[in-house]
Amino acid sequence: MPLDNIAGIDEDAYHLADHLQNVLDKVVQTYQSYSMPIPDRQYWTVGQPVVDCEQIVVTFMQMYIGSPGDEAVEPRRCSDPRSATINILVSRCIPVVGPGGRAPSAERIQNGSLMAAYDAWILLESVRLLDTWDQTSYGLGVIATVETPPAEGGFQSVMLTMTSAVP
Repeated sequence: MPLDNIAGIDEDAYHLADHLQNVLDKVVQTYQSYSMPIPDRQYWTVGQPVVDCEQIVVTFMQMYIGSPGDEAVEPRRCSDPRSATINILVSRCIPVVGPGGRAPSAERIQNGSLMAAYDAWILLESVRLLDTWDQTSYGLGVIATVETPPAEGGFQSVMLTMTSAVP
């Protein structure tokens, strides 16, 4: 759908899209504060992103009514806070099998893993900036974990899964 067809949409519908952009901006800001190189390809999306190059991707997974981590064992009022679970994926090139099926050296594998270790730390540190409600106050708290999904297509990703309130 061309973007000019959405010009009349009520601004109340923007909350999730604005939240996803804000998360992306703050993750990039955190990387910059560490002087850590970041991939040029940076975007947010819905659903599982394709890992086909070095990139930072914020992915919307789900949203629910209630505070982060609320198990919702009872019905909630529609006016209660909304929380979203998102993944933040940082994908980087890694050493792969070379010509003739030659495996990369242990040193190259470890050096390739070094960036992933830095990414894991920095992503979890970025949560400090992501628990906000607005420019002046903290949010309702977050739930955050970092993991490394299996490498695919010559790329290793580090993924932060975070649930936070959507302002």
